[in-house]
Parts: sequence; C-alpha cells; structure tokens
Amino acid sequence: MLKRIRQSDYENLWNRLARNLIYDAKQVLLYCGVKVPDRKSNGSIVDYSDIVKRITRGTDYGAIYDLTSKRIHFDPNYIQNIVDQAYRFDFPIIDRSFGPGGIAGFIHSGENDSYELKDPDLNHILKQAMLVQKYEIPFSFVCARQLGKYEIEQFSVTSNIFSGPKFFFISTESGVEEAEKQIRNGHYIIVHHTIFHSPLTLSYRESIDVFIRCVERQIPVMLTTQPFSGQNGPMTPYGIALLAFAEFLAGMAIAYSINPETKVINGAYPTMCTPGKKPSLKIGSVVHNFVNYLVAYTSRLLDIASIQSGCTIEGDVHKNELLNTDYQTVRAIILWDAVLEGWHMIRHCYGFLGDLALFSFVKAENDIAALHHIQSLDDSGITALLANHVRLNRDIQEAERIYRKPTLLFEREKEILLNVIIETIENFGGDFGSHDHTLKNIPSEWF
Repeated sequence: MLKRIRQSDYENLWNRLARNLIYDAKQVLLYCGVKVPDRKSNGSIVDYSDIVKRITRGTDYGAIYDLTSKRIHFDPNYIQNIVDQAYRFDFPIIDRSFGPGGIAGFIHSGENDSYELKDPDLNHILKQAMLVQKYEIPFSFVCARQLGKYEIEQFSVTSNIFSGPKFFFISTESGVEEAEKQIRNGHYIIVHHTIFHSPLTLSYRESIDVFIRCVERQIPVMLTTQPFSGQNGPMTPYGIALLAFAEFLAGMAIAYSINPETKVINGAYPTMCTPGKKPSLKIGSVVHNFVNYLVAYTSRLLDIASIQSGCTIEGDVHKNELLNTDYQTVRAIILWDAVLEGWHMIRHCYGFLGDLALFSFVKAENDIAALHHIQSLDDSGITALLANHVRLNRDIQEAERIYRKPTLLFEREKEILLNVIIETIENFGGDFGSHDHTLKNIPSEWF
C-alpha cells in the first residue's frame, strides 16, 4: 500500500504543484507586495523609512516602494535570483528529521482532566535539553518568548547538555550578542523571527531591528510566518500555503538585501482553522499536515533549509489511544514518515497540547517512543500496524489517495487567489473571513 515503492509515479504532480506555488508567490509579491504599517508608539508614529531604504537600495528596481499604497513590491526575477543563490548542503540537520518545537506558553502537568499549568522556567529548558540528548533528537528548539528574563540563560543551559544544532527565540541586542558568542564557541545556533503580521504586513519595528542585527552578523535565521485559514489568510489549503510561502520569500528577500551570505531557514507555518468569530484550530488534521508538507516540498525543490509543523494534536488532554499516545500524533507520524517524501525538518512532533499553548513532558516521552517505533518499521511492519486499526487504515488510505492526486486538496485557483488576497487587504483590512471566497470554500469535512 505504501507509496515509497511508487514515488516516481506521483513526483511530477508534486513538482508541478510546487512550481505553481513558487510562481504564484512571486505574483503575490509583485502585485500585492508587503505593507509598511502606520504604527504608533507612545503617541508617536513609528518610522520605517530607513528599513524601507535598506530593503530597496541597490536592487536595480528589484524591490520598489510605492509611496501611495505604502507597499514594497518585489520583481519576480529579483526573487528568483535570491532563490537561485540559496543552498542547504552545508546545513547540519539531515532530511526527514523529527524534532521539538520549543517550550510553549505553559507547562502541562498531570493526567487526563486533572492537570495544572505552570509557567516555564530554566528547569524546564534544562529538562527539554536532556530529553533531546537522551533520545538522540537531531536538533533542539527552545522558545523563550514567554520567559523574558531567561533569554540569555537559555543558551548556556541548552548548550551544556546538547551539542547539536539549536533553535532559539531572541528579542534583544543582548540575545543577539549571546547568539554570536555561542557561534564563536563552535555551536550551531539558529535564531527564529517573526517579521510579518499576516497578511503581508511588516511586524513591530523592534522585531525587525533584532532580525536585521542577526542577519548583519551572519547568524542563521529562521523566518516564521503563520497565517490562519479564514482569518488572516485564505480559507483554501492552497491559498493558505501560498500566503505563508509568499511571506517567507519576502522575508528571504529582506535578509538578502542586508547580507546575502546569511543562512535563511523557511519556518513558514500555514495553519488550518475554521472561519468565524470563534475559530477552531485544525492543526491535528490530515489537511493541516498536507499543507505544511506542500511548503516543505517546495522548499526542498529549491534547496532551501526548511522546518515545518506536523504531528501535533488538537485539545488540552493527552490520551493514550494508540501506541501509548494520541491518535492524531500517530496518524501524522505515519503520514510523514511512510507516505510523504522530500521534506527536511518537522517540529511540534511531540509533547504539545492546547493547540501548541501547552507542553507536556509525559506526552513528549510517549510521542517519542511512538515516533521511534514507527521509524523502526519497514513497509510490512507499517502495513501490519494499519491492518490492526480500521480507523487508522482508512485515514492513511485517504491520505495516500490525496498524495497520489494532490489536486484533490490543492486546487490552484489560478488568478483567483491573487485577487482575493489583494481585495481582502485593501477592502477588508486583511480579514479573510469578510470575503465571500471564505464562505464559498468552508470545507465539509476535516480529516
């Protein structure tokens, strides 16, 4: 049943889809571009003019700022030139690597419905580093965004335990200096940044300043873009992948304009959720995993280092349903490891609850055990596992059907999506829930 022995039959379909995504993303950046916001801080307008000059200067009209619309437009040939110079052969994390997604906003402790939430502290960072080291995970990932005062300490705590590549979030000049120091001491450090608010709007000035300092000093950067379907991104799977990838390419172009030698990792995170005032995230669905896979596959085609989200679940409670962990996690691990090909790194694959807001060390160890078990199986072993679980077998068969014919899920909507994105930004303030395209494309089934 499994696809590995028949990969070449479907590779051309995915290649064509990825090429479409690349072309369409360039069109989005040409005709829609990136908005320079009117922001206020302490009653004063925040000035982005020097950033605009750095992005556009010396590009020979590759990047042009429109004073009327306050948008930076990128020429497709300029984007292609940047992509052509990207390479990842020297990146120290091999293909098909599963790893952590960082410490979430709260630590989840307890079982079933009786649990408590704790604020993360240095002990939790230490514990996660030990987890990565113990189970020989290819990379470590620490997010100290919620920790604040531990921005510097997270480096040494993790580096003293784990010697492999490490992802960190930083937001201050001190964090930049510590990352640079760690690199000088022989550690491979990647710092992750969010420089856009979807759709296609520059983020807070402070965030961009820190990003620029990292790029100037040639510290490897991961660019996270996270549009939500039916909210600040198109409702359709292809549409949300397109916006996330276009924002990544724009960020890559900004990095290139500052220092073309800096390594840039694609951390685009297209997030499937329901539309409306009270959206429900669908990050455990097969559709969500496929959308992230499309972005990962496209990056692989362009030889860009890429880390996407997958294998997480919906809900606040950890349930031992299958292989001593959650059903959605096992289903997604099998999907990525036994069906999908051509991806680089997966994050959020263990320990997460509450739509990534909570991290459970109990669930993490259960997830890792399931992950390693599935990776140890050959095709016959996977087939036997599926044969013993009717629901799992049905879902994986449906996922393989989509893999064989991705147009079942990814309709390109040629020329429609570009207009939808532009109209939503210009007429609805970036709220895709107000566009009739969202209402027409609410899916009847979430896998």
